[in-house]
Amino acid sequence: MNRLTKRFAAIILSMLPGIAGAAPKQVSVDYYGVVSKSSDLNMLKMAQDIFLSQMKTIDYIAVEDRRPSTSGASLSVPIIAGSGAKIAFYTEIEEGVSNSTKVWNCKFNAIDTELNITHTKTESFDSYYKILASARLCIESVLSDFRQQDDAEQDKIPSPPREPKIFEGNIDIESLAGTWFGEPYTDKIIVLRGGRGFIIYKNGATMNIKITAKGKGADGEQELEVVQVGKSNASFFPELPRQVALNIASSAHPIVWTFRITDGELHGTKKTLLPAKNENGASEGTTETVWKKR
Repeated sequence: MNRLTKRFAAIILSMLPGIAGAAPKQVSVDYYGVVSKSSDLNMLKMAQDIFLSQMKTIDYIAVEDRRPSTSGASLSVPIIAGSGAKIAFYTEIEEGVSNSTKVWNCKFNAIDTELNITHTKTESFDSYYKILASARLCIESVLSDFRQQDDAEQDKIPSPPREPKIFEGNIDIESLAGTWFGEPYTDKIIVLRGGRGFIIYKNGATMNIKITAKGKGADGEQELEVVQVGKSNASFFPELPRQVALNIASSAHPIVWTFRITDGELHGTKKTLLPAKNENGASEGTTETVWKKR
């Protein structure tokens, strides 16, 4: 190909940007955490950590953690004058009462730092675990106005079919992200990208978890380990009589799951406290369990 032909080809390609199937641009976001005067400090800490993890899974934004403190929520609206990002994001959480039921009023704020315009999304939840389970939709809703693309016609270009993930063999932790179920006392299990997540129990308790790929077992199959993060709570042991759980929860070891992936499901064991034969106590033991992805 001579020089003239190459130059002509370059001109043609520059006139047809859609052919390359350009990916959406990432919008920069500074994350300032949660603002709240609630006394439930542990749950506020968990909420702002989960919000950040959920934002990191949104492909059209690039997030930087600008929280004044990562150890807890702020008491006042953050000062964002120094933000160099397109968006400054924070969430306000207030306790309230609706029909004699305690509710959490959440206001998700995304500030356009160039135009000084605030986009908001407000939702009320009757429990903290519902905030954690549903927050991503609210976050995406308030951020969707900022979504940018290289070409307005991008949405008209069909995406190539994705190759199915192969779970067996080397474990891809990122591919596990999503909602799982399977254990009788849990409402849902949320796995986030980056090997973090949380379990929402039917009794309303929420447990943070960490997911890591372990070495191979005796038969050469790679294993996955899920470990409870944080202190134990009596509500983490719904299999036990309530009083027994209250008596021993503070000294309990973290719950540990060991899985292997078979046909897209997690099959393995759970090391936890199990009822004693006399039903008046508990001892550490192992039980079989299965997690299935929704």
